[in-house]
Amino acid sequence: MSDHLLVHCPECAATLKVDRETGAVLSHETVAHKNKLGSFEEAAKENVRRKERAEDLFAATVEREKNKSSILDKTFREALERAKADPSKPKGIFDDE
Repeated sequence: MSDHLLVHCPECAATLKVDRETGAVLSHETVAHKNKLGSFEEAAKENVRRKERAEDLFAATVEREKNKSSILDKTFREALERAKADPSKPKGIFDDE
């Protein structure tokens, strides 16, 4: 019996060589013809799809950054209010109790 297994990935059609004992991947061989497009029309559609996806990702990132700013502002205001309510010096990690 061999000391490794050959596993074919159904998603990308790659071949993985896996060690039987540890389950570690020893090698990974990809298929060369996976991303070839058949015509200019397919290439144009793929280009449009990638552009739309990039625009969607950018819009989601912008929205996330807008929310991040408001959350940070709210957190800062709450900390400032707590500091005003208790004007004593904040306790450091090396201060005695």
